[in-house]
Amino acid sequence: MARARVAPVAGAFDLALGDYRAARFSSAATRLEEIVASDPSHAPATLLLARVHIKRGSPESALTLLARSHKAEAYLIRGLAFARLGDAGSSDSAFRSAAKLLKRPDVLEAELLYQRAAAQWIERDLTQAQRTLDKLPASLDSDLELHVNILRGAISSANEQLTAQAAALLQALRRAGNARDVTVHPYATLITQIAALAVELPSQELRDAAAEHVSSVPWTTDIADLHFHTLRALAWRHALDGDEFNAFRRLKEALAVTPTAAWRVAALADRAYLASALGERRWAAQELRDAHELATTIDWTTIAGEEKFALPILAELFASRDPAVAMGYAATFAKVGKSYSRILSSNRDRRVEALEAYSMGRVQAELGETREAKRLLAHAYQIYDQLGIRWRAARAALALARLGDAATWRKRAQDALEPYPRSWLAQGAPVRSRSLTVASPELEKLTPAQRAVFDLLVDGRSTEEIARTLERSIFTVRNHIKKIFKLFGVTSRPALMVKASAP
Repeated sequence: MARARVAPVAGAFDLALGDYRAARFSSAATRLEEIVASDPSHAPATLLLARVHIKRGSPESALTLLARSHKAEAYLIRGLAFARLGDAGSSDSAFRSAAKLLKRPDVLEAELLYQRAAAQWIERDLTQAQRTLDKLPASLDSDLELHVNILRGAISSANEQLTAQAAALLQALRRAGNARDVTVHPYATLITQIAALAVELPSQELRDAAAEHVSSVPWTTDIADLHFHTLRALAWRHALDGDEFNAFRRLKEALAVTPTAAWRVAALADRAYLASALGERRWAAQELRDAHELATTIDWTTIAGEEKFALPILAELFASRDPAVAMGYAATFAKVGKSYSRILSSNRDRRVEALEAYSMGRVQAELGETREAKRLLAHAYQIYDQLGIRWRAARAALALARLGDAATWRKRAQDALEPYPRSWLAQGAPVRSRSLTVASPELEKLTPAQRAVFDLLVDGRSTEEIARTLERSIFTVRNHIKKIFKLFGVTSRPALMVKASAP
């Protein structure tokens, strides 16, 4: 009778382990809970279930499950859970207990070092985290080696060394090979982080790696958030490369896998932003309406993750349309945007500060608060420039160019956009003005009033902004724009930028 019970349990555990490795955490949890319910003494099932709880974002459940277990691995997992809950003292105590129980040699020794380093990274004790990783043996199993390289990259990121993070992630990808060689979750995390970094840095290697490997990850519903982030990052990278078709295609794919309503708001805001940047104002307005309607149904004070980044994007988009709504989003972000989950890279990251400064600067500019707008935008530019995030620095510089000292800020924007000549920023931004100073037959045919409109068009201004600046009606400005388009033989603003700036 005993053998008859053991065989099914063993088979169920093997299936649960397969689910865990394949990132099917919900299925793994169901199988493991059944095993533990029928055999509470089944230590492997209990320990694996605790790991599943942590993967699913429930470290409290892991602690409850392991309350009576005194195995070395149980203490290791407790340390991991306490670290995610922000209890550094209990985490360190659990890790020390695990170390005392380990026999030498033990396969858990290397994982214990890794998990201690991860806990130290969570506390942003970066020097100690690096020292702990340096104690690891040269030879590690493929899963742990992947985790370690991702953590090395995270430490570099927290130290604001993004190129070092890129090197660590690309090395991890080369060593990992493909999803068949490692468990799915760390592999998916790696591809997501590479895609995110490809947006921040002008690296073709990062871009190509993310684009190539996104289809090789066996995405599951339990890692839909990683899938969403990867697709969204690829969309932004396509946009920076001037590939608008694939940018919107990736955003459409991202919308199909959005894990939460808040992330759906972020994806809709992205679509509205890019549509607006490309001059598709009607389409942008529709996307923005959808994002706004959904955003108003969400209690943003309950959001602990990076979904909150949708708020400053919405503030920027509404700045020229409805300043009151824009200020509402900016105020909400100012209230909820300072705290992030301890296990997110955004926790204590200056990029969050820069994002808020840039978006709020755009809002203040629309409200006519020029001095404050300049201060905020210059602060955003400084952070992005120091971090080497060139396109974001350029975007801040372009906004500053509209507020004064245009020649200086245009030159800075031009230098920053050198790796992105086909991006919407370069195509429609005032950095093109250097080419436009060259006389051309079309420019010579413009009337003084048309030339004034033309100069503001290539400065990236909207029709409403041009009308306010020139103190003309929107109807008059639209008439001038139609005549300018006809003279240059184009039908859109991006096409005008390309035609007008051609040598």
